Amino acid sequence: MLSTVLATLPAVASAHVGPASASLLALAPTDAAAQPAQEEEEAKEEEERRPRREKGLVLRGFGKTGTAVLPGVGFGGGLSVGWLRKRFRLDLMGSGRLDRSVWYAGDQAVGGDFSLWRVGLRGCAALGSGRVATPICLGADTGMVTASGSGVASARTERQPWGSVFADIDLVWHVLPNFGLVTTSRWMVPLVRNEYYIGDRGTLVTTPPFGVEIGLGLELVLP
Repeated sequence: MLSTVLATLPAVASAHVGPASASLLALAPTDAAAQPAQEEEEAKEEEERRPRREKGLVLRGFGKTGTAVLPGVGFGGGLSVGWLRKRFRLDLMGSGRLDRSVWYAGDQAVGGDFSLWRVGLRGCAALGSGRVATPICLGADTGMVTASGSGVASARTERQPWGSVFADIDLVWHVLPNFGLVTTSRWMVPLVRNEYYIGDRGTLVTTPPFGVEIGLGLELVLP
């Protein structure tokens, strides 16, 4: 009896080994397929825990004041849409300046009204850490200046092209990972300089060689 039982043990063992091995081999592909999904989920959770998003579509609205082609200090605003990837950022921007009036010093009844719209493209190095980002940017824009005379019977409206190259330094404080408060500054050099005058009264406005703007805004980063 003993010899018979001992003889059947290897057969029983083999019977158990076969299905067990098959079962393990069947489970292996399932585990391998689940691993990439798990890693993706962990990466997503890690990104959500970060103080600010480092990639995505960036939407911004802003208001600005400063000197550009318009006389004196003017006010305006605009919108931008951009693409952010780690330390690099690319923005397409559109903005306008409210009408601003200027008069001849010796005759407050005669002068002109000036407005400006422009579109531009800039590339940025998105520096900073934690909740604070500091995009440092270089770019160029183009647009149109509209100047209308006033106070004389023969007043007319002229439209002149605008162009500039500029450098921006922004500061973005992320209240939420995808939402930030923005302060921005711009130093620009106009590529086109014009003189505006009415009749024989002499020059009313000359485009300055250099301009500075500062502004405030809100920024949203979409995944």
